[in-house]
Amino acid sequence: MPTAEQMQILWNLSDSVLYPEAVALIRRLVNEEECLPLPASQVIRLLNIASASSYTDLMRFMRHQRERDWPDAKKDIPLFYTELDKYFTTFKNKRLREHFPLMQADKPAKEAGQEVDQLMALLARDFIQHLVTENALLAVKKAAERGKRR
Repeated sequence: MPTAEQMQILWNLSDSVLYPEAVALIRRLVNEEECLPLPASQVIRLLNIASASSYTDLMRFMRHQRERDWPDAKKDIPLFYTELDKYFTTFKNKRLREHFPLMQADKPAKEAGQEVDQLMALLARDFIQHLVTENALLAVKKAAERGKRR
């Protein structure tokens, strides 16, 4: 279980780092890569797995979604999961150490790994919540644009 100090860092990161980066990621995919916003079924599953599982389970789910054989109409979904995986990998490998520098200092490897998993699960959940909110806004915007063209 994260300490009170770690939770405070996490909450600050959620507002100052995770929110703007989640918005930037989904906007880049939708606006620059011309992907469709995630469908509701993906959003619900992603939120559920992020809220109820460990970071390891979340990564397993993302890998499965990325490697599935998607129909052409849903070709954007594997790209989304690839980009999300890249983000979390970078965060875990670089920024987790930067924001939680003493986290693993005096712990056995197994315990330190469990602590990393717990923190990454919490960080991922917050990031995904921000991303899903922005995805919904983009979906509404795209629907409104389609309505205007009719």
